[in-house]
Amino acid sequence: MQFPADNLDLSVIVVNYNSGDVLPQCLTALALAQAEVALEVIIVDNGSTDGSIEVAEQAHPYFLFVKAGENLGFARACNAGLARARGRHVMLLNPDAEVRPGALSNLVAALDAHSHWGIVGPRMVDGSDQPYPAARRFPTPFFLFTESTRLAFLFPRSRWLARYFYGDRERSALDDVDQVEGSALVMSGAARAVVGDLDERFFLYFEEVDWCLRVNRAGFETHLVSAAVVRHHRATTMSRFFLDTRVHNADSAMKFFLKHHGERGLKSLRRWMRAALLLREIGMTMAAWLGAGERAKLRAAGARIERGIYRRGLTETS
Repeated sequence: MQFPADNLDLSVIVVNYNSGDVLPQCLTALALAQAEVALEVIIVDNGSTDGSIEVAEQAHPYFLFVKAGENLGFARACNAGLARARGRHVMLLNPDAEVRPGALSNLVAALDAHSHWGIVGPRMVDGSDQPYPAARRFPTPFFLFTESTRLAFLFPRSRWLARYFYGDRERSALDDVDQVEGSALVMSGAARAVVGDLDERFFLYFEEVDWCLRVNRAGFETHLVSAAVVRHHRATTMSRFFLDTRVHNADSAMKFFLKHHGERGLKSLRRWMRAALLLREIGMTMAAWLGAGERAKLRAAGARIERGIYRRGLTETS
């Protein structure tokens, strides 16, 4: 189904990178959502080699496909899609996420009803339809320490250790928040006109955190819309490239702190994260010795690699 350009409520940007096992579910759900909201779907392919983009083109010929021919990273790929977006509002959606019935219409309605809302996010559930903490406060070095050491998840209701994930507030009652996941994020046309597109210095991770912070500083609010639900099949594509993602995560975190908190903030982050990742590496190594298997070994290796990136710091090529 195609809608006239002047009648589009929403442009949905999906970045695909070898996501053949989950992309069909994502796009099928979006096709069904066209019955409830006037939307266009733009799929940006980052040089996939698994045949996923060819299958998607055959199944959904009315969607717009942009073939980058290489891995541009998430921010650049999203911007390539945003450059072609014609909707009043724009949405970033992961290929491993499925919009549930009514989700998109509720998100669009929320933005239309509140002109001072710049970003909205849905209630996120995992592949088993269990809610998980998708909304977060803006990061501090200590918040990222509690996330990396898993303390925030071991004590999910702690006002101190889980504050990053709003552990001090009832999750079902969350409304106004600092940031929502880039896996399902809708920005109003008004906010985008003020803050512009994603910062392409972030190859992967923290690009949506930066976007949310810029929206906040521009005077707009970010809210969760509990009536909108998106199912996120987490740890799919990323799990296949786990060690590479650890490099990008550390690099992007340092870029974020340098951009928004200067050299002092960057130095603080590096101290906290080297300590956190050392503890994580020790913990995962012990778990592997105790029989936790290859998954624990992989996470120990990931912590070791990420700690090395923080030890090195940003370079001219970062």
